[in-house]
Amino acid sequence: MIGVIYTFAAVFVLSALLLLVFHKAFKVTIPAYIIAGLIGGMFLSEEGLLELLQWGIAFVVFIFGAKLEPDKLKHEIGGSLLSTGVHITGLGLGFFGALYFAGFGTLNSIYISAALVFSSSLTGTELSEKYATIELLYARLAEATDIIHDILAIVLILLLSPVLFNVGVAYALAVGGGMFLFSLFFRRFVFPWLFEMSGHSEELMLLLGISILTVMIAISQFVGISIVVGAFFAGLAFSKFPYNIELIESTESLKDFFAAVFFFSLGALVVFPDSLTLGIALLIVLTVIFVKPLLTALSLMHYGYSKRTAYRCALTLDQISEFVLIIAIQAYLMSAISTPVFQGIILATTVTMITTTFTDNYSHSIQNWLSKNLPFDTPEGLRRYNTQITTELENHIILVGYDVQGERIGEYLKGCDKEFVVIDVDPAVFEEAEDLKNRVFGSAMDDESWESANYKKADIIISTPPQRHISEKVLSLETDARKVVRSNSFKAANSFLERGADYVMVHDLLASEQLVDYIEEAIHGDEETIKRLKKNALKELKDG
Repeated sequence: MIGVIYTFAAVFVLSALLLLVFHKAFKVTIPAYIIAGLIGGMFLSEEGLLELLQWGIAFVVFIFGAKLEPDKLKHEIGGSLLSTGVHITGLGLGFFGALYFAGFGTLNSIYISAALVFSSSLTGTELSEKYATIELLYARLAEATDIIHDILAIVLILLLSPVLFNVGVAYALAVGGGMFLFSLFFRRFVFPWLFEMSGHSEELMLLLGISILTVMIAISQFVGISIVVGAFFAGLAFSKFPYNIELIESTESLKDFFAAVFFFSLGALVVFPDSLTLGIALLIVLTVIFVKPLLTALSLMHYGYSKRTAYRCALTLDQISEFVLIIAIQAYLMSAISTPVFQGIILATTVTMITTTFTDNYSHSIQNWLSKNLPFDTPEGLRRYNTQITTELENHIILVGYDVQGERIGEYLKGCDKEFVVIDVDPAVFEEAEDLKNRVFGSAMDDESWESANYKKADIIISTPPQRHISEKVLSLETDARKVVRSNSFKAANSFLERGADYVMVHDLLASEQLVDYIEEAIHGDEETIKRLKKNALKELKDG
């Protein structure tokens, strides 16, 4: 008991100190946890850290499983399957053959190849969620790919059961299949009923989720397979939308807790590498950071997605899966993996978890550079979603985003017979709004989207996403059109007004109905009206 308290004290004291520094200086968290782990690894036992890492992985896998919404990913599954197929054939099988003939042996080659193929559902999902409201298509592609990777990783764990857990393959697959069927039954029939019986209580949902997670992990341990198999299927049992929202929200703090444990333990397991370990780590890191994203992007372009969407999705897959760590840890404990290979995977995972944070922070710059400098693009005949312009666009309104707020504005514009065009990157939006005469399928960050919308001859540009870089893109456009942008910050809103915005929607200040009132006055009013509206906006922001 004292040992557990001592370990957790080291985890959170060191993490808090490093997090304070890194968050203030760099606005990142994952590197802080990992560096705290590097320090803590000097005085914590390897056995305890391996145990801690497995439990951290088990819980975050449970949360990811609970977030799965397969019905919402039907549009993206084809592209994700293609990119995963490229990962398996180009990286998995290709490198397995090369490593095997280089003398690494069958098992070591499998473990290294798995590190090259599978991406982290924990890190990838967190990154894709940050911009899901802007470029939902790439976020869904990333999530669908993570789902496929995780399912294949579960299958690989079960197939390796004779090596990892001393049980037969048929037995392990039967147990895994039984858990899968149970989770589907629970998800379809039991979970919705329990949700209604609980009175939508977050506390009861949390206790129920933890209870099923504990039971599934206990079953996994009893039958002799990995605890992450039980954890994943426990999460899947609670993944039915919209009932899973209460569970996810109630476990958010626990997810952060175990994510901290995960990244700290990962850093703590890193040791000073010898030449072989360093070579293995470099092979994995360079392939995962450079080769894998390029293969992902090319496969998605070939499937028909735009190069911007393809590159953005690829940049969320440049890290190593937590399932690979489970495979490596179990193999290490069973002496089925060489120490240099194990340490190489640990080191490579640590490096990619850090680099993916920084590639995310600079993702738009990287994406723009790749789009402009690499000679790859989606073949015209393969484009899956196309722009549709049926009327002559002049003195029109450009509406960026067609979610709840955008649709409310669109309905008003239809009612007053005002010509407008919608820019959005979510295919589901255009499928549900088939009556839109003018629509541009593309990112608001892409100049091509604005050219298609004929922005230079527009009367008003209205951007509904609250993200800063979208608003800045609108303000940078060289046009006489009046510009309406959105912000979640009063400080940023003031800055946008000073830089030329005619109106700024602040989330807590302006509802959709108020925005429609502004648009009505902007369409029918004169220049004095526009100046008055801008003056009122400045006053409201100062008062707010």
